[in-house]
Amino acid sequence: MTLISDVLGLHVSSKFILAGHGNQAVLHSPTASLQLPLDARQAKVHGFALSSCHGSKHLLLLYGENAFSLLIYNDDEKSEPFQLIYEGETMDWINAATIFDNDETNDWKFVLHMSHSSLLYLQCSILPKLVCTVLELASCTDFSMLYHTHLYGNSYNDLAIISGNAFGELLIWQTHGAIDIDAINSKRKTYPLLLRIQAHNGVIFSINLSLQSKILVTTSDDRSVKFWKIEKVGPWKTVDIKPMFSCFGHTSRVMCSTVVENGGQAYVISGGEDSYVCIWNSSGDLLLKRQQQFGAPIWRLGFHKATSTLYSTSSIGNVIAYNIKNVFTPQKNQLTVMNDLGEAAIEFIGKVKFVNATNIVGLSSKNRLFYMNLAEASPHLNKWHLVPNFPCYKRTVLELFDGVIATCGYQRITLHSYNVQKQQFEILFDGVRLKGTIRAFHFLTKEHYLVSDDLGNCQLLKGRELDLDSNILLNDCDRSWTTAAILVLEKFLLLSNRKGHCMVYHRGAGNNFELKNIIKCLHGNMGSTFLKLLNLNSHEVDVMSGSHEPYLKYLRLTLADCSLTVFKKESVPLGWVEASQGEDVLLGFNDNHIVAWSRQYDVLLQKACGGGHRYWDYHLHNGILNICFIKQKKVVFYRSLLYKEDSPIIFKRINWHTRNCNTIKLLTAHNLLTPLILSAGDDNIIKISKLVHDNLIHCAEIHSHISSVRSLEACLYKFKNNVFTWLIFSVGGRSQLCINQIDVTVASECHVSELCTHKVQNTSESKVGTLEARLMAIDIAQHTLSGVFTLYIASAEGKIRLYRWHHERPSELHFVNFIDINRCPLKMQWINSKRLLLITTTNGEIYAYDQTLSIKRFQLQLHNGGINTLDIKIDGQFLHLLSGGDDEDIRYTIINFDNLTIEENREFLGLHNAQVNAVSLQEENDSGTSQLFAYSCSVDKQIYRINLRTRQFIRVGCTCIADIKGMLLDDHQRMYFYGCGIQILRRKLFNKGYLK
Repeated sequence: MTLISDVLGLHVSSKFILAGHGNQAVLHSPTASLQLPLDARQAKVHGFALSSCHGSKHLLLLYGENAFSLLIYNDDEKSEPFQLIYEGETMDWINAATIFDNDETNDWKFVLHMSHSSLLYLQCSILPKLVCTVLELASCTDFSMLYHTHLYGNSYNDLAIISGNAFGELLIWQTHGAIDIDAINSKRKTYPLLLRIQAHNGVIFSINLSLQSKILVTTSDDRSVKFWKIEKVGPWKTVDIKPMFSCFGHTSRVMCSTVVENGGQAYVISGGEDSYVCIWNSSGDLLLKRQQQFGAPIWRLGFHKATSTLYSTSSIGNVIAYNIKNVFTPQKNQLTVMNDLGEAAIEFIGKVKFVNATNIVGLSSKNRLFYMNLAEASPHLNKWHLVPNFPCYKRTVLELFDGVIATCGYQRITLHSYNVQKQQFEILFDGVRLKGTIRAFHFLTKEHYLVSDDLGNCQLLKGRELDLDSNILLNDCDRSWTTAAILVLEKFLLLSNRKGHCMVYHRGAGNNFELKNIIKCLHGNMGSTFLKLLNLNSHEVDVMSGSHEPYLKYLRLTLADCSLTVFKKESVPLGWVEASQGEDVLLGFNDNHIVAWSRQYDVLLQKACGGGHRYWDYHLHNGILNICFIKQKKVVFYRSLLYKEDSPIIFKRINWHTRNCNTIKLLTAHNLLTPLILSAGDDNIIKISKLVHDNLIHCAEIHSHISSVRSLEACLYKFKNNVFTWLIFSVGGRSQLCINQIDVTVASECHVSELCTHKVQNTSESKVGTLEARLMAIDIAQHTLSGVFTLYIASAEGKIRLYRWHHERPSELHFVNFIDINRCPLKMQWINSKRLLLITTTNGEIYAYDQTLSIKRFQLQLHNGGINTLDIKIDGQFLHLLSGGDDEDIRYTIINFDNLTIEENREFLGLHNAQVNAVSLQEENDSGTSQLFAYSCSVDKQIYRINLRTRQFIRVGCTCIADIKGMLLDDHQRMYFYGCGIQILRRKLFNKGYLK
């Protein structure tokens, strides 16, 4: 079984971590991860309570929604340390629980607090037999809906209940001094509300306190973290709570918080739906703001004091550890501001570069070159040293590579070498090369350099004497100097200029470089910040390009004809990208922060730099990042270890959609045992994954959409040289049609290429231009061996459009015909054998049209609301239709193709109590005969199996995936349920009763 879902429960102890992954619970330790033996439960695990140890035994209580489970945890048992002893349900949702300490080894007392201010006080005894009894049912005089509760106290009579409701009120009551006792049932008691405080302008999502530090903190959907001063001298009815201040560091709802102490100081850590963690000191100063969960909402926080490790959980199943020890020692975390060049500070450093990890050079405002040894520098002692015999002229460029320093100005270039051992500089070259003011100098190799000026002149130079290798024609004269360049095999030159163009030059027979191809405005008008060689073979070259936008673009240069194409792009959480180190780390900027981001670890570093965007440099080696930049005419230095030893417990990263998954398709032609899963969702990303031993392995991503992806279809295009080529047609918001190609090897290696992106045009006579409605569905009618495809695209304003598209001319999309059904279409299905297109709508109708959309074959009213899901099966001249809708109904319809009459139309009412979004038809062998069965799933998460011959149905299980969008069944008895996560179950478990 595979499950990717919200992690809503988290408990951090000194030896292990408990996490609630959907409706499952897992114990993570340094040696292994162990799934707790829970029966199949629909409710997600929202929290844990762990008793103190009696010998080697603990009582573990886990709860979620209106269900709770009790387990015995035995430290001495290594193979099966958990024993499930009791499961129960309550009449209301549980939002807090605690177990009281006692000296009994086989007897525990605990409380469950419900979301309408009622509380169950229970006792569990395991000897001589298991007995769970209710000691008291307590309630408060206030019954408002509570979203979070914090329980404080070591005994029932001392217990304080601190809650937050939907109106932003902080409520406190206590199980002491009942004002009403039920005359019939003396265990039912009512207690008064002690305190009501208006705290927020929205729902309160978390409450935490430290009486020792006299701090109480609340968070809300008003995006604030609010500090309160709490003083408790006597009983809770005399507690004094006063507001201190509100902190705003999150851009979305603040879902969780915790108060931690270090060195006698209190700190507050908050986590939000914006995927950021904020750390505040007791004065409300923001010490750290860091993206923690790859863009997914953060639900829970935990802290391990001994190692200063912060744990966070997310909506996509990740548990991430991050060491925050350096936050508590700010003197090691401050920026070092270097001393000025002189007392008068008339001269200052204007450009700065790293020579190595311990040495930097700076070019001053008076065009003098200075250097500094950082190993000798400190906040109180650092000194710039002047480079002697440095030629004096106005310089515009400072570049450095492998110990060689290049400075350039008007027509002139100077090269210096630096001897690290002797700390000496030597002039290698000084002379005139171009006609204008030199604006760019690129080290292509140790012996090849590219230089360009503001007049459009560009030259390839070689050797330490800077001999002319070739003149490069940039075409544009005004402000067209180069921004990035690479040389491949000394025959191919790729460069980007200040106009934003990316160009390919080839060295011809005359040894000169000639322009062969150009991509205009690859990243807009600023040009590439870097070009990085990724792959080189005898046929083609792959290059990564970064720029002043939150995208990386991947270029492919075909060596035979020098053609240059953008074969894919990747969105990254950086405002712009300046550098790429290795295969994982990107460096760039977000607003006024320097950011180091990793695909594996998310944000590694985020440091405020003010105006340090223009002149800055870095040095990264062995995981240590050195940064220097100019801020207010001063050089600032910062050093950080990027990859911290976060935790002895290793968590595998789950790479799944950070928002709802709207659709999935299975690509099974290449290997039936390990199908590829193609998924798309509201995070604008199409993901390709494979299922290996119940683990979902991430393979590739497609970032061609700029809005949510609503629907996609996959088509096997060809098989050649043991490579399967699939074409992916996807539609969604912004009227966008994207067509991508996936090349899959027999070993399931995926290579993605973006073929084209089209804006669907409005086809009505009254309007001209790009369609503004969302595209709801797409299907492929046919394709020919010549690569011609027929596409049907449905848009939200009610039109179904027919297009022709050719694989060899991807930028062309030919409109053929359209119809207007005056209703928003939801699903489409092409029946190839009958040349028929089925369309479902929001008013419960289903339409059938011929291939050209010129003839309506039939129109039926199946539901009283939108038809959200549809599955079909062809049996000779009969069409079997299974549909589910907003009316919570499941409809089974049989249509005779010969005369288009309805042979049977049956509905199954009462199975679900929410809209039905997932149905599937499956032919199964039962007692030697083949029968047709239907499976259904709804937003209520229940799974039903219907025998369509006998009309009998049975609930076979449930899923914990919220907001179900659909389901699939494959040929290996696997069932895929997707929505807010994905769950893959084996259908044979239903027959054994494991999921009932």
